[in-house]
Amino acid sequence: MTAYVVFVRDEMKDQAAYDQYLQLGVPTLAPFGGKILVANGVHEAFEGADFDGSVVLRFPDMASARAWYNSPEYAKVKSMRLDATVGRAILLEGVA
Repeated sequence: MTAYVVFVRDEMKDQAAYDQYLQLGVPTLAPFGGKILVANGVHEAFEGADFDGSVVLRFPDMASARAWYNSPEYAKVKSMRLDATVGRAILLEGVA
């Protein structure tokens, strides 16, 4: 069943470092079947606190999403995101 990784960014600390993270991080998705669905577009918080930005990724299944997130390829750039932003990463299983 399709899975989604949602990054919710509460604060941008270093835009240049985040831009570099995107350049290096996006290519790590393809080997795991990952695709970007939404990336830092216009947003509105219907409930709860507003946020600075978000990214939604789609994977074929939960195992593929976990494999990507824990992969050596993504590990090389994950710290760049963690250093450049404050936020959360969430794994969701889609519905049938």
